[in-house]
Amino acid sequence: MAKIKITLNCCLCGRRIPHSCDVYPLDAEWQRRYPAMTGMLACDCALRIDWLCQRPGGGFVDGHIPADCHGSDMDAWSHIGVPHTHTAAVTAFPDSALAQGAEDYLRSLAANPRLTSPNVIQIREAVRRWDEHRPTQP
Repeated sequence: MAKIKITLNCCLCGRRIPHSCDVYPLDAEWQRRYPAMTGMLACDCALRIDWLCQRPGGGFVDGHIPADCHGSDMDAWSHIGVPHTHTAAVTAFPDSALAQGAEDYLRSLAANPRLTSPNVIQIREAVRRWDEHRPTQP
């Protein structure tokens, strides 16, 4: 059986993320600021977007969702997770990866009865949720 390649589209720009590039998980503050984005896995286009979390004079902007970081929560970089490979990104964030084009790859992992790691169990649950919420075809 041929190995299925991971297809992953950027949540921000929508372009396919090349396999030679890292994948960047974005947090809920990105989703708040960019409500049209699909999923949370981005290409390096996220590295070129800049915004500040605080208003001039102090205090966070209205509606700000704090970063899950151990340093200061000050700008867009505070809301970008560590870079991942495609495989690591889709297995760590399967719900997002399903929405961003990695369905075939994740289904192949979920269907393999020999795989029993906690990540694969998480992937099976994500695929089940995906199927439950997918509109039925006429």
